[in-house]
Amino acid sequence: MAVEVTKNKARFALEGFRVKRCNPDKTYAGPQRTLGFTGEIDLTGVLDSGEAPLSVKIDGGPWQEEDVDFSGGGITAVNPSGAVTALNAAGFSGVTFSVDSATGRLMASAAGAFELQIKGELAGALDFGQCRRYGGLGVYYIKYFNDETIGVTLPNDMKEKEEIDLEGAKGTITRMVIPAKRLGVSPAITAKFKNDELLQMIQGGEYIPSDGVEPSVYLPPTSQTSGSPLFSLDVMAPLYGDGTSTIDQVTHFDRRLFWCCTGTEGDVPMEAKVWAQFAYNINATEYTDENGVLLPADKRFEYTLEQFEALKVYDV
Repeated sequence: MAVEVTKNKARFALEGFRVKRCNPDKTYAGPQRTLGFTGEIDLTGVLDSGEAPLSVKIDGGPWQEEDVDFSGGGITAVNPSGAVTALNAAGFSGVTFSVDSATGRLMASAAGAFELQIKGELAGALDFGQCRRYGGLGVYYIKYFNDETIGVTLPNDMKEKEEIDLEGAKGTITRMVIPAKRLGVSPAITAKFKNDELLQMIQGGEYIPSDGVEPSVYLPPTSQTSGSPLFSLDVMAPLYGDGTSTIDQVTHFDRRLFWCCTGTEGDVPMEAKVWAQFAYNINATEYTDENGVLLPADKRFEYTLEQFEALKVYDV
C-alpha cells in the first residue's frame, strides 16, 4: 500500500460552498437515509387530478422528473406506507422509498450513492427538508462554486479556560486548571449575489418563485415563528504546495462539512456607489446522529485532486 508523503500545504481563497436542509428528525440527510413525513398528511393542495411531479437527482447524474400518482388512495389522509406505494410506482431509477423503522417516517434511499436530492412542491409537502414547518421545496443543494462567494470565516465557539484557586492561611495557592473547550463553530458567509431561495433554506419563511408574470416574493419568518430550519453546510477550498504557485496549480482540496446548522441573514445595507454583499450568519453545534453518537460540529477532509474530482461537486 502506497503511503502519501506528508508535505506542507497552504490554503488560498475559497472554492465554494453548498447548503442542504437536514431531515425532520434533526439528522443529516444522507443518500442512504433521507427522511420525510410521519403520521397522516393532506396533499390536496399540491396534487392535480391526484398527481404531482417530483424530481430526484443521484450523485452527478441528471434530474429525473416523474409524475407521482396518489389517486389510488385517499389524498386527504396520506400515511408513509401509502406514499411509499405511490413513489415506488413512479419509476425513479436508483432510489427506493420505504418507511424508516426507527422513526416511522417516509424514507428515501439510494444504495451506493454519494448524494441524493429530492426537489419539488410535492417534496416539500412530503416534508423532505423540514418543509412542512419551515417552507421550501425539498432536500437539495444550493451551491456557490463559480466565484460567487466573497468569503467564509470560521470562528470557533469556545468555553474559556477556568482557573479555580484555593488559598491557604499563609497565602499558598492550590490551583485547578480546567482547559478551554470547543463547543461549535459560527461560520459567516459573504456572497456576491442576492438569493432568496438560499435565504429561505437557511432561515425559513416563504419563498414564491416568479412564474414569468408575477415577481418572485420572499417573506421572512416573523417573531412568532418557533424554531428555525436545520441544514448542513459544506465548505471547500484549494490547497497549494511550497514555493510559488499559480492559481491553477492546486495540489489538494480542503473540505469542512458542518452537519447541523441554524442561521439568519446578516445586515445588507443599500449604500451609494457600493456593491451589496449578502451575508449569512450561521451557528454549527455538536451533532448527534441517528445512532445516538455525539459528533463534533464539523468533519474535515483533505482530498487529492483525483479524490475531489470523484465527488463531482460542480455537477451534484
